[in-house]
Amino acid sequence: MAEPKAKTRVLEVHSAVRRNILNGRLRPGEKLSPSVVAQEYGVSLSVVREALTRLAEQGLVVSQPQQGFQVTPITREDLLDLTSTRLDIETLALRRSVERGDVEWRSGLVAAHYVLENTPQFDDSDPPLFREEWARAHQVFHAQLLAACGSARLLEFAESLRDSAELYRRWSHPIGGDTERDIAGEHRGILEAVQAKDAELAAQRLSAHIAHTTNVLLDHAT
Repeated sequence: MAEPKAKTRVLEVHSAVRRNILNGRLRPGEKLSPSVVAQEYGVSLSVVREALTRLAEQGLVVSQPQQGFQVTPITREDLLDLTSTRLDIETLALRRSVERGDVEWRSGLVAAHYVLENTPQFDDSDPPLFREEWARAHQVFHAQLLAACGSARLLEFAESLRDSAELYRRWSHPIGGDTERDIAGEHRGILEAVQAKDAELAAQRLSAHIAHTTNVLLDHAT
């Protein structure tokens, strides 16, 4: 009987700490003391360690031998390297998709964009966070942009890079203070260029879209 209860507590702590990381209450690089977290949520150390280990597996927390846990830091080197690689890979895949994509692909992209544009972007928290439904729709739209590139390896690499950038993207609003950005307009601009079969313009707009998040976070990088 105790095991299901313990698993429930792990999920509760995991969800609470995850939310505090994504909304910026726990800052990048901040140390997470298992004993302090256990006291805060009234749970055992084993529950906290399991919750933090799960967060580490998701890239939200890092675990260092003899040093414990800390919120994944924003490092200038990693942010710039990740962005540069994404720009190379994703714009290459998008150009190929625009050049090779058929009616079915374009119809799928229009449908993915419709879902994205009609899904509420933020929740009612303070500060507002990206809604999970919107995040999923965002992922589907960006995956569909590249889906006609004709290379499974290129798509796999692009997906891995987007996954690595997810935490940075979520931090751009609460930590980077990116409150005036017209993300919906950026997506519409990319779609319009694709529909016009202008591969270079589509790649330029995707590049600006990706680079924007990096630019607003650089001041918070170490």
